[in-house]
Amino acid sequence: MLGLVTLYHSKKEEALNNIEQYAPYIDQLIVWDNSPICHKEWFDINTIVYHWTGENKGIAPAMNYAWHYAEERGYYSFLVMDEDSRWEDFPEYRKAVETLFCQGQLDVFTPYIKGIDTFKTETEEYEKRLFINSGMVMPIEIFRAIGGADENAFPLDALDHDIALSIIEHGYRALCLTKHQLNHSLGQPQLMGPFHLFTPNYDRHRTYSMTRSHIICYRKHWKMMTEEDRDYLFNEIIRRKFFRIILAEPDKIGRLKALVQGIISGYRYKIRN
Repeated sequence: MLGLVTLYHSKKEEALNNIEQYAPYIDQLIVWDNSPICHKEWFDINTIVYHWTGENKGIAPAMNYAWHYAEERGYYSFLVMDEDSRWEDFPEYRKAVETLFCQGQLDVFTPYIKGIDTFKTETEEYEKRLFINSGMVMPIEIFRAIGGADENAFPLDALDHDIALSIIEHGYRALCLTKHQLNHSLGQPQLMGPFHLFTPNYDRHRTYSMTRSHIICYRKHWKMMTEEDRDYLFNEIIRRKFFRIILAEPDKIGRLKALVQGIISGYRYKIRN
């Protein structure tokens, strides 16, 4: 099992502590650092592969790099991690994944994500429709089948949704191993504005990126979109974002323009076959 973790404006102690929870239990770790400052001195480069980009190139290029690295060296699967995700029991999670792999079960596996997953864990395996990338174990065979990560359409935002839906479209499943848990939060929402609204407070660049990528994802997978998928897109990504900008966030004009530009760009984007 190959591991991949992405860094961006990282806090050294937090990032290294989180990495320590799983790094000793995988066969090789790639650290993909999108930070403007190189953090190579943080790591023992004899035990990891360190790749510094110097700019935020997102997660998709890192996943494709890990995919090709894994294929060249004969790895069967790779684990994807965010720097701020913290495991509670990774050794047991890996053992569970390996057991299912050895039984011939070709699926994508994810842990139960504390702070995001809300379903009841009544069974040890729960088939998920959408999942976040952090904690995912992806067989190389499946990643190859879906064509890897689309760097142009989803460098960062909506990549997890695109991968999840692509997996289903190609006849595979994403199984949550509910006994194994990962602590993760989506952004760091803040109370802002006179109405004290919770908002992740994304700047105009991220507002544009999120809107564009989610529109592309919707267009790419519209045939299999459920009512819940559509509700997430139009309520969370567009409508609620609009009201958060108006009622709570700074740079209102810049972010509203970015929102509109993201919608237009998403609809103009030529979908890759």
